[in-house]
Amino acid sequence: MMLAGAVTVIPLLFFAAGARRIPLAMVGIFQYIAPSLQFLIGVLVFREPFTPMEFVGYAIVWAALGLYALEGIRHTRQVV
Repeated sequence: MMLAGAVTVIPLLFFAAGARRIPLAMVGIFQYIAPSLQFLIGVLVFREPFTPMEFVGYAIVWAALGLYALEGIRHTRQVV
C-alpha cells in the first residue's frame, strides 16, 4: 500500500514533464487516445453493442478533431 503513491505519482510527473514540451492543443488531442482505445477494446474484444447512431456520434467527434488538427497544421505552416 505504501508504494501506491509512488506508482501513481511517477507517471503523472512524466506526463507533466512531457506536456510542458509540446503545444497545449496537441495535449488535448492526445487526451482522446486513451478513451478511444478503451472504446475499441470494448467493441472489438468484448463485443459491446455499437449502434449505427453511436457510430455517427463517434464519427462526428473524430471528424471535428481531424479538422481542428488540420487547421493547426495549416496555421503552423503559415507562421513558419
